Amino acid sequence: MSALLEVSGLSTVYHTPEGPVRAVDGVDLAVGQGEILGVVGESGSGKTTLVMSLMRLITPPGQILEASEVLLDGEDLFRLPRSEMVSRRGRDLALIPQSAMHALNPVISVDRQVAEAITAHGAVDSRAALRTARERLQEVGIPPERCHAYPHELSGGMRQRCVIAMAVASEPKLVIADEPVSELDVIVQARILRLISELKKSRGLSMILVSHDLPMVARICDRIAVMYAGRIVEVGEARTVFKNPQHPYTRALVQAIPRIHGLRRTLRSIPGDPPDLNRLPPGCNFEPRCPAAFADCQGVDPSLEEVRSGRKVACLLYHKDERK
Repeated sequence: MSALLEVSGLSTVYHTPEGPVRAVDGVDLAVGQGEILGVVGESGSGKTTLVMSLMRLITPPGQILEASEVLLDGEDLFRLPRSEMVSRRGRDLALIPQSAMHALNPVISVDRQVAEAITAHGAVDSRAALRTARERLQEVGIPPERCHAYPHELSGGMRQRCVIAMAVASEPKLVIADEPVSELDVIVQARILRLISELKKSRGLSMILVSHDLPMVARICDRIAVMYAGRIVEVGEARTVFKNPQHPYTRALVQAIPRIHGLRRTLRSIPGDPPDLNRLPPGCNFEPRCPAAFADCQGVDPSLEEVRSGRKVACLLYHKDERK
């Protein structure tokens, strides 16, 4: 599978009174053509900062470090002038935000908002854009009679469908979805996820899907990248990572998932708290919470290495050459 997106050494720092904090720390990842990559991890692991960095939407006191490289179809987005990057958002890569209600303008009908996204990225008159916008809305399940509605007149699920329609309206190369179903009930979540799967099949959609819901990500995504303390600690084929996690953190996330089938067991939680990025421990960031930690973990910071074809893990359990 050819890579549509290639990220190398992506680091984002927030400057605070207590010193610089690396919310994203040297991330390398790739997204293939027609692939959905899931990014999972606890709150505060850096997932949203990662995708905002990819969109170049980080503002002061945040700063993307110069060594970072993001290639979309071979072109480095971080070397584009800011004005050019603005025109690429929506046209080459688009964002589906967490809250559709906050993303939509409350005083403009949803069809006109989608039409605005189309005219902003193409030489098309307003009438043709409005017609296309209504087609896009109907493609994602908005009935024709509801295309003229205002955001407050729609349910949460329909609003989410509207922002999806807006994101795909200009047929971008890559769509980034940040917790796209987190504010919806489980029935509506299932419908939105089914819609995303259908768009992938019908449009060859490439996507980065951010979520804390590991079972959902394993069901809908092709591959999973697990984040902890601003870093990727495991990457692999989605179902394989879910069924056979290698990194102790990934294993702990899977064990913390409630199960409704099979034998009853005590629900496990991950001990301790997510690390303070101002005071990261020496060596492995997960070591203070890791049940498999040993002496070397306190002094060696493991790199993300391939342990088998298509599977990468950042853990000394698999990298004997990195031990002291």
